[in-house]
Amino acid sequence: MPRFEMHKREQVSLFAAAILVAIGGIIYELILGAAASYLVGDSILSFSLATGVTLFGMGIGSLLVNYIKIHPATSFATNEIVLGLIGGNSVLLMYTGFVFTRLHWVIFAIISLAIGICIGLEIPLLVKMFQKFGRKSSVRLFSKILALDYFGALVASLLFPLIMLPHLGLMRSAYLVAALNIAVAVLILRQMKASRVVMIVSIVATIVLSGLFIYATEIENAIDKRTYKDPVMFQQQTPYQKIVLTRYKKDTRLFLNHNLQFSSLDEARYHETLSASALSSVASPKRVLIMGGGDGLLTRDVLKYPSVEHVTLVDIDESMTNLAKTNHLLTDINQRSLHDSRVNIVNQDAFQFAFSTQDKYDVVLIDLVDPSNERLAKLYSEQLYRQVGNILTEHGVMATQATSSFFSPQAFYMVANTIKSAHPGRHIAAFSVNVPSFGEWGFVLSAPNADVVMSQPLPKGLRYQNQKLLTFLTKNNAVSVPSGPVSTLISPRITDVYNADMRQWRYYN
Repeated sequence: MPRFEMHKREQVSLFAAAILVAIGGIIYELILGAAASYLVGDSILSFSLATGVTLFGMGIGSLLVNYIKIHPATSFATNEIVLGLIGGNSVLLMYTGFVFTRLHWVIFAIISLAIGICIGLEIPLLVKMFQKFGRKSSVRLFSKILALDYFGALVASLLFPLIMLPHLGLMRSAYLVAALNIAVAVLILRQMKASRVVMIVSIVATIVLSGLFIYATEIENAIDKRTYKDPVMFQQQTPYQKIVLTRYKKDTRLFLNHNLQFSSLDEARYHETLSASALSSVASPKRVLIMGGGDGLLTRDVLKYPSVEHVTLVDIDESMTNLAKTNHLLTDINQRSLHDSRVNIVNQDAFQFAFSTQDKYDVVLIDLVDPSNERLAKLYSEQLYRQVGNILTEHGVMATQATSSFFSPQAFYMVANTIKSAHPGRHIAAFSVNVPSFGEWGFVLSAPNADVVMSQPLPKGLRYQNQKLLTFLTKNNAVSVPSGPVSTLISPRITDVYNADMRQWRYYN
C-alpha cells in the first residue's frame, strides 16, 4: 500500500477514535451523576461533583501526558483499556459502596477523578499519534479534534437519556461505553501495529466486560438482596426511578429509588387519611385528580365514594402504572383499581398537566414522592399549588402528603406555608397520622372554609379511618404551623430544608 494511503487510513482511524472517545467521556459523566442522584437523591450536588471532579481529573491527565514516554499508540490504547475497566465498573462500585459502606461519596469522588484523568490523557495522546505519523501540530489540527470532541458530546447527551438509560439501565450502559473504549483501543492497535501484549490485554478486558454486561441484572439482584431486608420479588430501572417490590409473609413493600413508598400492612392509614380528608369535605364529589399515586392504592380508596364519576391519575412513569395494572402483588392490594372504567391514566409530568388541563376538579389529591432533589422541587412550589387552586371547582378541595411531621418537620411546615401563600382566603389545615412503617406522617388540606371540612360521611369499606378519628385529626388536633418561608420555582427551598431535616437521622444518607 502506498505510504500516502496508509497515512490517510491511519488519520481516519485517529479522527474516528477522537469522536468515539468524546461520546464515551460525556456518557461517563452522565452515568456518574445519574448514579449518585439515584442513590443519594441530591441531583444538583451529584451532577456538579461528577462534572467538577471529572474536569479536575482531566486537567491532571493533560499534565501527566508529558511524562509518558511509551509509544503514543500503545499509551493511548492502554489508557482506553484502563478507562474501560474503571468506567465500566463505576456503577457497580458505587452501588456496592452505597449498600455496604458509609463511604459512597468517597468512592464516587475517587472513581470520578480516575475517569477524569483517563479522559484528560486522550486528546493529548491523540495529538502525539498524529505527530508520530507525520501530521504536524497546528491550530487546524486542534480545531478538528476539538470539533469532533464537541460533536461527540452532542451525540452522547442525546444517546444516554433517550436510548441507553431507558433500555439498558445504568449498569449496562456503563459496560457498553466500556466496550466502546476497548473497541477504540483495538482500532488504534490494529492500525498502528502497536504492542501485541496490549492487544491481548484488550481481548481479555473485552471478555470480562462482556460477561459483566450479560450478567449485570444478576449482579444487581445479588446486591439488592443485601439492600432490602425482605426478598426482592420485582425490580426495574425506568428512565425516572428504580422500582423494587419486596415480599415477606403478608407484607408487600414498594420502594422507589430505595425509598419506601408503602407497606401493605399499614398503607391504609396513609391512603385513607389522604383521600378521606378531602373527599369527605366536598358534597358529592364527581371529578377527582390524583397527582402521583402510580401504584393505584389511592385510586382504590377514591373509587369507594359512590358519587365519583371520573378519576384522572397523572403519573410520569408509565412503567409504574403498567406494573400496578399487571403485577399480582400490586393488583391484590389496589383491587385492580386502574382497570376501572372511571379511571383515566395520564403518563405525564404532574406540573405540566396542571398547567395544560382545561378540566375542573372537585378534589385534587397530591401523592408525590418526597422533595429530596431539585427535579421534584417544582411539585412542591407555590406556582403549582396556585395552579391547582385554579383547576378546582368553586367548592373544590385539595389535599397533599407533606412529608413526615416528625422526621422532617421544617419541610412539613414549609409545605403548609407554601399552600397558605398560594391559596389566600381558603382554610388550610395541617395534620398528621401515625403510619408504623413511616412514622408520624403529615398532610395539608386546602378547603373553601373550615365548615366544609369533614362535613360529609365516609364511605363503607375503609380499614382504618372513621368519621370520629379523622374529624379529630383535621380539626381538634390540627398542627399549629409557625409562619415561615415558602418554596417557589425560582427559590426551591423545599429540597434544602427537607434534606437538612433528614440528615440528622443516621439511616438517611
